Amino acid sequence: MTNKPKQIKKVVKFPNLKQRLLEKAMNTMKEKKFSEALALFEQARENEYAYAEVELGMIVCYMELGQLAEAKNRCKKMLREDIGDYFHILQIYITILIQLKEYGEVKNTIEAILEEDRIPAQYAQNFYQLLEFARKMLPGQEEAKDKEKEAPVIYDDSHTFPIESLHSGTLQKQYEIIQQLKQMHIRPYLPDIEQYLQDVDKHPVLKTFLLHMLTEQGVEKEVHVHKLGQTAIVVPKDLPTGEEDPFLNKVLGLLDDTVNSENPVLFESLKEMLVRLHTAQFPIPFQPSSPKLWAAGLHRIGNDLYGIPHDGEEFFEQYGITAVELEGILGQIKKLEDFSFLHL
Repeated sequence: MTNKPKQIKKVVKFPNLKQRLLEKAMNTMKEKKFSEALALFEQARENEYAYAEVELGMIVCYMELGQLAEAKNRCKKMLREDIGDYFHILQIYITILIQLKEYGEVKNTIEAILEEDRIPAQYAQNFYQLLEFARKMLPGQEEAKDKEKEAPVIYDDSHTFPIESLHSGTLQKQYEIIQQLKQMHIRPYLPDIEQYLQDVDKHPVLKTFLLHMLTEQGVEKEVHVHKLGQTAIVVPKDLPTGEEDPFLNKVLGLLDDTVNSENPVLFESLKEMLVRLHTAQFPIPFQPSSPKLWAAGLHRIGNDLYGIPHDGEEFFEQYGITAVELEGILGQIKKLEDFSFLHL
């Protein structure tokens, strides 16, 4: 009796299986079926596809399922290994710590971040507010000690307020002065603020903070703003907020069509990046003025950040742009992205 050799079964790999698996996980998560989505993310993780995106999806699922300790540990791992958008993940991590009532860890984490060289402008004020909140939630002695050490001094007398530090102080001191001005009647300091807005050496993000302050206090006089090599004359009272900016909304609309339906996690990251760029640029109009170019550039940077493969020709057709145009806008975005960070 002859032994027939065993036939080896061929494993047929479906095209784009990994991408389809991730898309299914994302869609399931959007439907709030978090247990099912978690299982799908686990499969995608085993296939070693878009690691940062998969990990972030799993963290969201664990949070929604109430497994905060697991979500916390995974966030901590991503931060330690610098996987994905660091500050976006850090925000999620701090949110988890607050839900776990680990206020001491919130305080220590934020203080460590604020001591680093680079911090995105859009997060700076939020981090300071969360730090103050954490201190208030800590036992009385530590809270009093921290407040005495860190709390800014608020001046009511314009003769004693150190407005000169706005011009000559370190970037950290300038930021502190601006935060104090937010709680004061600023019209006595308008000449100093206007001088700051016209100073070519001052940080563009801090200029945006001052403009927002003038807008909030209804300043109606024209002010000159010099930023990123350009000059604008604006009336603060009439300046739109980010939510009201038509250009921003067009870019977000394009990203919503091309990214959000398939990858909501990536969409949120790109949205945050666009807000950072807008903070650095405001109130100077974006150049080039094509929303599709900015949407395409952000999309490409997001794909690279999360390790998502992309088809060049299909990508160019999707946005109706050329490789040369994409290369140009990528340079613009990277330049603005660098300005969007504060070296506090």
